[in-house]
Amino acid sequence: MLEIEYELRKQDLTALTEHQLQDKEHYQKILRRHQITFPAVLALLALLVWTYYANPLGAAYIGLIAVLWHYVSPILIKYNIRHKTLKLYSDADKQQLIGKYKLRLEPQALTEIRDKHETRIPWKDIVRIEASKHYVFIYLDVDKALIIPRKTTKGDIHKFIQIADKRISSAE
Repeated sequence: MLEIEYELRKQDLTALTEHQLQDKEHYQKILRRHQITFPAVLALLALLVWTYYANPLGAAYIGLIAVLWHYVSPILIKYNIRHKTLKLYSDADKQQLIGKYKLRLEPQALTEIRDKHETRIPWKDIVRIEASKHYVFIYLDVDKALIIPRKTTKGDIHKFIQIADKRISSAE
């Protein structure tokens, strides 16, 4: 039986939302608008100020704002998403979710251990496992998943994912 241990932190609670938004067309459209469209409009305004008003300093300031907006806007958008996502959790929910967890692979189920309380999740109830650079998500439903931060994980996470993926596939 393979087992991993990890700690879920407050900043990890927003990871699933951010991960799911990466592929959403609406989110990509907002990013394009803030990274390309708005700076392009500002660049045209800077060109107008430079040529029509003969004000190169004003045009340079507008151009600088356009470049800064291109790089700063994704950071602000992510901050806003994180802030809104954390607001969805009450303080009691946050205290209940944050802490140390253990996950154990058993032949019939995935066992989650927290404060000596065990929860068994049958393999047929797990939809899939997705791994990203910083997190592993074990989906229990379309929008519900166990969040495993790689940074705080102890144990062989790669072998864990490999074995769990095989058991999920064979349970279907």
